[in-house]
Amino acid sequence: MAFAGLPTASSAYVLAARMGYDGPMVAALVTVSTLMGLLSLPLAMALAGR
Repeated sequence: MAFAGLPTASSAYVLAARMGYDGPMVAALVTVSTLMGLLSLPLAMALAGR
């Protein structure tokens, strides 16, 4: 469960920027996945502990 809740690797931004893709979009996705991990992981662990 812990690995499923981890955010996207920040190295994805570096790869996207160097390969000519939309770097700011990838950075936004990394940020969103990090925030979602902060919210969803404690919730999932609390539900699993019931």
